Amino acid sequence: MRAQRPVALVTPWFGPETRGGAEDQARDLAHAIHAQGADIEVWTTTGRDSFGERTAEHYPAGLSHWNGLPIRRWPMAAPAMGIPPVVRRLAARSGRRLPDHPAHEINLLGSLPNSDGLYEHLLAHSQRRCIFMPYPMGLSYWGSFLAQGRAYHIPCLHDEPYAYYSTYRVMLRRAQGIIFNSRPERDLGLRLYELDPAKTSVAGEGIDLARVGDAALFRQQYGLGDEPILLYVGRADWGKHVPQLLAYFREWKAETGRPLRFVRIGAGELNAPSILDPWVLDLGFVEPQTKYDAYAAANVFCQLSTIESFSIVLMESWLQGRPALVNADCPVTTDFVLRSGGGIPCQGYREWASALSYLLDRPELSAAMGAAGREFVLRECRWDAVAQRTLAAL
Repeated sequence: MRAQRPVALVTPWFGPETRGGAEDQARDLAHAIHAQGADIEVWTTTGRDSFGERTAEHYPAGLSHWNGLPIRRWPMAAPAMGIPPVVRRLAARSGRRLPDHPAHEINLLGSLPNSDGLYEHLLAHSQRRCIFMPYPMGLSYWGSFLAQGRAYHIPCLHDEPYAYYSTYRVMLRRAQGIIFNSRPERDLGLRLYELDPAKTSVAGEGIDLARVGDAALFRQQYGLGDEPILLYVGRADWGKHVPQLLAYFREWKAETGRPLRFVRIGAGELNAPSILDPWVLDLGFVEPQTKYDAYAAANVFCQLSTIESFSIVLMESWLQGRPALVNADCPVTTDFVLRSGGGIPCQGYREWASALSYLLDRPELSAAMGAAGREFVLRECRWDAVAQRTLAAL
């Protein structure tokens, strides 16, 4: 690979105990780029993640190394209204004109992660190209404002209200390049912001391809016997359409009376109706191997979220050869399903119920769909290839 200018990955939270989809992606991507021999540092805060106290120092400030990867940390600023004073000072020093946006949009940036020390360091080290992720953060907006001419974004963009703010339109339009996780995410960015297509690329995401789940162990551990399993992995909230999934499951059980256990792994309280207690197993957070055992044990994996820029859990389920039901209103997961042949996109309850029964009644077809999904993952989700595509975009 030809010589690259040094790179900094700028993200609010980073570390072995940091949780979250974009945070997992940042962690794995930084290590994958480092493994390519690139000169990369991670610039982040001392916070743990969005689930922890905002200004708590979970990781020590300063320079540290993780598997040889340099990580520099600064304290996170307390939430504040308006443009951060440090940004005003640094903008004046560098001759940058402060942007003009509606007050509520500027105040939103002030309520999200910022770091005075990181901004000082960013402006003082202009030799590094900077990759900012994800998009709706003070660090991404003000950091890329200070790093104009060398700022790139991995936005992890969703079709959500924040995406329509003028701040993010300006931020992405002035970037040197935007690196998307999927084709539909890129299409959304082009549509929302009228980006220059030449400045955009799709690098995708990777997963740990060495993971092998033990279906028999999972079933034995949780006393599931030979019952068919419908699995969902992810947060238990409305943004992931979990209440809708529970309503679908309840209606399907009432209509069919067929045996089926609903298993959920992930953050948050599921709060399933008590009438579903005999058929719902909510495990919360589990060890990674237990999660892969659950994928292997499942008959069908379901992901009804509509606001995905990728979907790690979909790829993880396919790695274990499980067919998937996804929401036809989600362009990203639908695109993956149609390209891979690894599942069925469903719109509304009736399609979902029919597809679920169809897969449960046809184990050979389910296995073939799961195998197609696995082939797709092995082809598309290699971290070394993702790192190479990301570096090429710079």
